[in-house]
Parts: sequence; C-alpha cells; structure tokens
Amino acid sequence: MSWLYPITHNIPWFIRTPTIELLGSECYTNLIYDLKFDHLFCLKFGLSKLISLTIVLGSGIVKLPQIIKIIKLKSARGLSLSSYWLDSFGHIIIIAYNYRHEFPVTTYGESFLLLIQNLIIINLIIVLANHSMSRLLSLFVISIPIGLLTLTLVPNSPIPSSLLQALLTLTIPLGLGSKIPQIMINFERKTTGPLSRFLVTSSFLGCLARLFTTLTETGDWTLLCNFGLGSALNGILVYQLITYSKNQPTSHRTQSTNDVELERLTSSNGLTTPNRRHHYNNSTPKIDLNSPKQWTRKAD
Repeated sequence: MSWLYPITHNIPWFIRTPTIELLGSECYTNLIYDLKFDHLFCLKFGLSKLISLTIVLGSGIVKLPQIIKIIKLKSARGLSLSSYWLDSFGHIIIIAYNYRHEFPVTTYGESFLLLIQNLIIINLIIVLANHSMSRLLSLFVISIPIGLLTLTLVPNSPIPSSLLQALLTLTIPLGLGSKIPQIMINFERKTTGPLSRFLVTSSFLGCLARLFTTLTETGDWTLLCNFGLGSALNGILVYQLITYSKNQPTSHRTQSTNDVELERLTSSNGLTTPNRRHHYNNSTPKIDLNSPKQWTRKAD
C-alpha cells in the first residue's frame, strides 16, 4: 500500500495531532503513517477507538427519535418515569467514576449526551402527565441529578473515590431497577407503547460494543459487569419489540404508570394532588327497555 504514502506521510497537523493523542505515537506510526496492519495490539486498540468514537457521536442522537415521538403524540404513556430517573443516576456515577480514574473520554463520553437526553424525556413525561404540580416537579426532579453531577466533578469534591467505587458497584442493581419497570409494563400490556425501536436497538448494540472497548482500553471489571447487564436487559427489550410489534395499545384510558409515580412523588414531598376523577350525576333516570310502558303509544 505504498501508493498511499504520499497521503499518510503528509497529513495536516490539525488532523495528525489529535489522532496521535487518540492512538498514541506507536499505533499512529503503525496504522496511519506506515499502514502496517499486522501489529495485533495496535489493530485491536485502533478498532476500539473507532468504535468508541462512533458510540459517542451516535449517542448524541440515539434518544432523539424517542423525544420526537413523545412530542408528536403529545403523550408519554407507557414510558416509566422511574426508569429514566434511575438511568440518569447511573450515567452520573459512570461519568464521575471514569473522570476520577482519568480514563479516556472516549470510553464514557456518551454518558454526558445520554444524560442530557434523559433529562429532556423526564421533563416531557412530567409535563405531559397534566399533573397540577408539573412545573414544580419537573424542576425538582431534574435539579437533583444536575446537582449531584456538579458535586462529583468539582475540584476537591467531598465525595471520595472509594464511595464512587461503591456507587459504581451499586449501578448493577440500579441497572436492573431502571429497566425492569419498563420490561414489566411491556409484559403486562403486551405492547411496547411509544418505546422507540431505534433507541432500544442502539442501546443494545452500544452496550455490546462497550464490552469490547472497556476490555481493550481499561479492563475495569466493574464497568464490564455494568455493560454486560445493560446488554442483557436491552436484549430483553429488543425481544419485546419484536414479539409485540403487531400489538396496538388499547383505546380505553387507564391510569398510566407515570400518573401513579407522580402521585407517589408528590405525596412523599408533602404536595397535594387534586382528585381528577369525574363525578357524574347519578340522578339521571334509567330506561328499562324491557318494560312494556316504554313502548305504549299515547292515545291521541
């Protein structure tokens, strides 16, 4: 492949410098400058970096179809508020843990973008529930993860690294808590509602890819367990999307999971929720179609 040397040997500095920072001088020389693909370590490392960059860039749009779908339908029925809230806390812990251990940003950068999109969806779920305290709840729910993220990233943070290690371990059951409510809702209703096929499939493939990149670049077993669990749970959601793809949501209106969760949230914070049941006038006379009087013609 020597015919490509005039290109690889004259790469502009503004491309060459960040590429060397990304791959390291040795792997840059082997893979880019000399086009030697027989160096197994550099080939594996370069593939991992390429996958990592793809994941980070793709994560910026992975939940946009879900957001657009919610806005278009003007409904978040079928989506679990607690799932997105727990998932957001999981991303915060992953960001803080990787940042403290000075792991490459390419190994966890998608968590920043996914957290932002999660907060948008949480806000939509609360607002579209037409709760009497929607705005206050939205501000309260979103401010908590933002505050915690800021607290963990500031210099001289009061949160020690040992606590972050313990919290990262706890993200394994947290992952169960964030996905199982949605999985159970789907099993009960035999439909996935407005759940985005693109979102679930992308999350499943992303977790599988992260297993490879984490094993290659950091080797952190806690992170490996985390992504392994994510692959399994997202795999169940993919199965549900395939299984329930022909099922349509029922037309009758029932109290949604989000309504129940919001009522629990307001009651735990001392907020009152007005009774939204409709009261009908029970004094309306009932007509007995079997009574002969109903069919007697009045004499002229």
